[in-house]
Amino acid sequence: MGSIIIHGHFYQPPRENPWTGAIEREGSARPFHDWNERIYAECYRPNAFARITDSRGRVQRIVNNYAHISFNFGPTLLNWLERAHPDTYARILEADRESISLHQGHGNAIAQGYNHAILPLCNERDRYTQIRWGIADFRDRFGRFPESLWLPETACNDATLGAMIDAGLLYVILSPTQAERVRPLDTEQWQDVSNGGIDPRRCYRYFHRDRSGRSIAIFFYDPEVSMAIAFEGALAWSSNFVDRLTRALGEGGDMANVATDGESYGHHFPFGDRCLAYSLEVEARARGLDLTNYGEFLASHPPRHEVEIKSGTGGEGTAWSCQHGVQRWYRDCGCQTGGAEGWNQRWREPLRRALDLLRDAAARQFEDLGGDLFREPWAARDAYIEVLRHPGIASRKKFLNRHARGRLDDAARTRALNLLEAQRAAMFMYTSCGWFFADISRIEAVQVMKYAGRVLDFMEELGATSPVNRFLEVLAEATSNVPGMGNGADVYRRLVQPDRVTPSRVAAHLAISSIADDSPEGRIGDFLFHRRDFEKRQRGRFTLTTGRVLLNTSTTGQQRDCAVATLHMGGLDFYCALGAYAGAKNFARAAKGLHERFVNASLPVMLRLMQSEFGPEEFGLEEVLPEGRRTIFEMVFGDIFEGFASQLARLYEENRRFVVSLHEAGFEPPTQLRQVAELALQHRFEQELLEQRSDHNLAAYGKALGVAQEVARWNYRIDKSLGNSVFSALIAEAARDAVSEPGIDKVESAIQLVRLAKGLLLEPNFDLAQETVYAALVSGAPGSEKLAQLAAALNLGLK
Repeated sequence: MGSIIIHGHFYQPPRENPWTGAIEREGSARPFHDWNERIYAECYRPNAFARITDSRGRVQRIVNNYAHISFNFGPTLLNWLERAHPDTYARILEADRESISLHQGHGNAIAQGYNHAILPLCNERDRYTQIRWGIADFRDRFGRFPESLWLPETACNDATLGAMIDAGLLYVILSPTQAERVRPLDTEQWQDVSNGGIDPRRCYRYFHRDRSGRSIAIFFYDPEVSMAIAFEGALAWSSNFVDRLTRALGEGGDMANVATDGESYGHHFPFGDRCLAYSLEVEARARGLDLTNYGEFLASHPPRHEVEIKSGTGGEGTAWSCQHGVQRWYRDCGCQTGGAEGWNQRWREPLRRALDLLRDAAARQFEDLGGDLFREPWAARDAYIEVLRHPGIASRKKFLNRHARGRLDDAARTRALNLLEAQRAAMFMYTSCGWFFADISRIEAVQVMKYAGRVLDFMEELGATSPVNRFLEVLAEATSNVPGMGNGADVYRRLVQPDRVTPSRVAAHLAISSIADDSPEGRIGDFLFHRRDFEKRQRGRFTLTTGRVLLNTSTTGQQRDCAVATLHMGGLDFYCALGAYAGAKNFARAAKGLHERFVNASLPVMLRLMQSEFGPEEFGLEEVLPEGRRTIFEMVFGDIFEGFASQLARLYEENRRFVVSLHEAGFEPPTQLRQVAELALQHRFEQELLEQRSDHNLAAYGKALGVAQEVARWNYRIDKSLGNSVFSALIAEAARDAVSEPGIDKVESAIQLVRLAKGLLLEPNFDLAQETVYAALVSGAPGSEKLAQLAAALNLGLK
């Protein structure tokens, strides 16, 4: 009947603190740690392991949606996925490999402009680097050269398309509203399609403006179906979704193609991933539709028409999410998301102007200092993606051997890498989300200003006088719509500067948080750390620790070796003194003397000694990074909370017979008594689960089952999230054991855990367990006949 192409643009802005490389907790993403984690759980993972269920809700198939759609993932998102969720990351790469075999060597994956900057608004140098970094990142991950690169927000102009052609890319995906006019290649008769009337069922040829004859193919997505997916609930029912695709194909159409944010499939529309899976695996195949990708279609259907695109205001170009060209990213054009009545976006222009000022100053510094360090500074910047993909000593050494102007000493190597890191931060300032929403105080605009703050720090570290005053003067011209937020400079001081982190602050964080977490080594974003020679001593409510903290930055290799002393004075009162490590002998002497005086010295004396022996830098709890503060808070107040819960439990037990009598007599207990009962029962329930979590024997959970029955009998409401989490992990582990050793005992143990969870009235997540058992059954692994019972218990209904 024709070809169907569905493209998903999967992207999140970089969310890391630019000073640490770690993603901090984002309250608006609750109950998840941050928005990456939330959208991962709602979209990225579900599409990698999409369920097709029968009429009884049993899982019949688990499919990889990415193997059946064209897609791009933002490199900054893939960086995070690779570290945080390698199983899903592997499924994305696997999907592309599978699609290559299905589509005559053409993979589903395409590249993306590196950090989602609006390419027409970039200067020429940044535009080319964004494209080159996007291509290089793709090649390193997917093992092949991309056929296309997703233009962020589909923003393009002639210069951007020229850069795409120069890069050797074959095609690009645009909105139909971006086309200006078309003509058959064998005629001179142009047709005006500036009203969005271009036929999206074929591809078009766009020629480079340099008249060289070089070209790129353009696909314009179907606007009606794409809008229906994004905004009109087309994913509510698979047959309706495929009906729309079939109608878009029309009589005699070569293909129908749609493009939307990939987050539509699960995040914007819950279970959109399942609708997509059923639509492609069942509905489309039943109707004889050919599921393909752009590369395969282009190979068999070369363009027969030429197209020219709209130039936009002043040649700036156009985009799919702005009716005014690309003004959404620098002017108050009226396009915005999340604003209240009466708000404006006049803040956009001064924000971009402030960043332009900083970008140009950093570029001058890069050329001045980089000219002494690199053979070709800008070529070195383009190649720096190699280090970003594989940070480490070997990668840095290889890179500098190729690009440095001769052998560099340690100081020069650090200077060279810091210059490149400053350039990376300068490009990240232009991530499109900074202008997309309604106010300069939103997390997206604050994030781009954080990268600006990092650029300013790099400039000062490299010996230049940063233009911070002029930068803030321009920012001050931007006015927030939120009462009390003030102007852009106020927002910067309030929301950006407190997140500024120096290596000393990281070391102090590690020293203070060692009271609650004394892991000898680990990682905080880009910082690798080692704690050494830590010694702890307690006197009443006071706790003293001394030690050594070694920091190594994975990006530049910079090292910091600190001697630290921390005094916890009870509650949330901490004092930390920190200075350079002065050798084993001096450190041992200082630590020994401090611990000896700790036995009977007064608090003022201890603070003075700590400062003189371990200073000069001083820190308090406010300097601890957010995750560390949370851990310390739980440690300090955990006993208090436990005491409250124990008192409530005793109060409930003392009055339980009275409460039960009220229930049995048909009376509703007073709200206060009901709340006490629910809190006490939840506490007992969680205690029992945590105590027995390593025991798979049903009898061991007798008390927990009793609590669950009492909760159900009187229709109490308790938070079972901890229980669901515990049993999700237990059942997943038991399923792995059953698959690796599919004996009757292992299988029965896993089934018992599933039954126990139901008896406890829990609703654990079976996803990991289902996927483990499903893969074993589909592959015909040994013991499959024994696993069939476990599959049924896990609600797998394989045909």
